[in-house]
Amino acid sequence: MGKAIAIEHVTKRFNDEDERALALKDVTLHIAANEFVSIVGRSGCGKTTLLNMIAGFLQPSSGQVLIGGEPAGSPGPDRGMVFQHAALFPWLTAIQNIEFGPRNQGVPRKQRRAQAQDLIELVRLGGFERKYPRELSGGMQQRVAIARALANDPDILLMDEPFGALDELTRSEMQLELLRIWEARKKTVIFVTHSIMEALYLSDRVVVFSPHPGRLRAEITVTLPRPRQRSSHEFMALYEEIHRAIF
Repeated sequence: MGKAIAIEHVTKRFNDEDERALALKDVTLHIAANEFVSIVGRSGCGKTTLLNMIAGFLQPSSGQVLIGGEPAGSPGPDRGMVFQHAALFPWLTAIQNIEFGPRNQGVPRKQRRAQAQDLIELVRLGGFERKYPRELSGGMQQRVAIARALANDPDILLMDEPFGALDELTRSEMQLELLRIWEARKKTVIFVTHSIMEALYLSDRVVVFSPHPGRLRAEITVTLPRPRQRSSHEFMALYEEIHRAIF
């Protein structure tokens, strides 16, 4: 499980005539299989652009994105994506949302229902299978979104500020849940966030981007044992290091 990702000298322009449309410039970043990497930086530093190139939604203007040694190409079931808003289909129940990908892949009904039920249990939503998104809290909706992203058993999980719209208590709870799921189903995770605290709490490594255009400014390896104490001296020292790199 898990796949290594190699981003090699990637530049992304959205308009050849406008220098301000240069989203990323000469970014090189290597991510090991099963590593949990967070990307932080100010707005406009290209975090989401990079995530979308790994997902296959965008192509680099120059350079290359390799997954398991092969070009990333177009989106595929080897990559699952979770957005800031759960983006669930409102006309489908929780378990039907989770089954959506496998159903499109032609997985037989009995098999995909069993897989979806396993994921329901993994994200601790037993008893809510037949609830519609409007009947679920924000945190529950994101649990369904994570389960849906895992339903095709992807090697890579791409997460674009998945907890950004949640209240602080729910956000902390979801961070714990994500780490538990990551430990249970080892994946390569790339997690975009504006929160230094969140990045430090979750990640093996924190990557800092500078804006206009997006460049890799710093990489901080986090060797603190999990679960991490946010108030510890070591944690706060890393926080200050990342904060200085951003600002």
